[in-house]
Amino acid sequence: MDEIIADTEINDLILYLLYHLKIRPSDFIKAYRENDCCVCKTVSKFKNTPRIIDILNIKNSFNKYKKTEDILFIKKKLEKTGADIVNIGNKHYPPLLKQIYFPPPVLFFKGFKIMQENNYIAVVGTRKNTAYGKDAAIYISSELSKAGITVVSGMAAGIDYWAHKAALKHKGGTVGVLGCGINIIYPPENKNLFEEITENGSIATEFIPGTPPLRNNFPARNRIISGFSMGVIVIEAPQKSGALITAEFALEQNREVFALPGNIFSSESMGCHTLIKNGAKLIHDVDDILCEITQFYSGKNSLIIKNPSIDNKNGKYNSKTGRIKENKRNEKNIKFSEPDKNMVYEIIGFKPKTIEEIIVLSGLKTPRVMQIISELELDNMIYQKSLNQFIRL
Repeated sequence: MDEIIADTEINDLILYLLYHLKIRPSDFIKAYRENDCCVCKTVSKFKNTPRIIDILNIKNSFNKYKKTEDILFIKKKLEKTGADIVNIGNKHYPPLLKQIYFPPPVLFFKGFKIMQENNYIAVVGTRKNTAYGKDAAIYISSELSKAGITVVSGMAAGIDYWAHKAALKHKGGTVGVLGCGINIIYPPENKNLFEEITENGSIATEFIPGTPPLRNNFPARNRIISGFSMGVIVIEAPQKSGALITAEFALEQNREVFALPGNIFSSESMGCHTLIKNGAKLIHDVDDILCEITQFYSGKNSLIIKNPSIDNKNGKYNSKTGRIKENKRNEKNIKFSEPDKNMVYEIIGFKPKTIEEIIVLSGLKTPRVMQIISELELDNMIYQKSLNQFIRL
């Protein structure tokens, strides 16, 4: 049967089984594993199922199942979007994803990256990132991509967005996993990012074209993000977060879990701190990640762990100690020429303060407080965490 059916025909047949005859994906995967992980043998597994007697003669039935309305709809949508299909039996199907408990029988994708031999690491986190979270996501994703590792994330706002953007600039590139159909851009504001990723990466999903971004789709998407990857890095995450669901899947799939420590007063770091307390690897620099994932590494080029070059507002890399030396910008070293400004900055600590609290604690009038807050924001000393709440950078 392998000699009879070309790969494109196998894709068509799997679509017919799953979306026309409604064979459950879990039943398909079970049969696939029972039949030596051979897709063609898997098709034969269903030969005694009454619903598919009409496809026993593979050669004569292709024209029939290709013309069913539901399969034509899927193929037309894929063609219009410029997307393609890779099935679990194809050599380009992500190898680590095959190993999870319930891999998708097919992936719909757009962009060339998924068709190459890649080593993947997931970078995930909150949609409501802080400036610290943004900087960390950019730094970590950039360094991983420079090392030739492909960054996987969920195409959401916040940490996902910055991880994708940073990885795109280097050779590793990125893969965005959707919780909807390949022809739907969600969230809509990621339209430009979606198009950029198809140039130096891939967009992938298990959902057929036209599937809306329903709430229940995202846990399923998260298992694919971790399934692709050698490890999952959580940058920032509150206690109830999709990023923590991805980390849970990673543990079940025997993958590494990393977490970035953050501000103890920030709710966006609470999930990361919980992961660290429960045994996740604390990240200090990229080498902490690279040293842990060498067991998975299967690239053509050997994995070279090197000290990243850092020289930005957050700190400078110390080649002797192998650590980042923080710039000494703390409350003891910062003094403004205006006493009022010093007082307001002292009041606005690393725990969010409302304008009302600042007015009461400073004893200053409202217009003066508002003026100082504006100046501190312009100086990048503080930022508005949420409506009417301010916190130091």
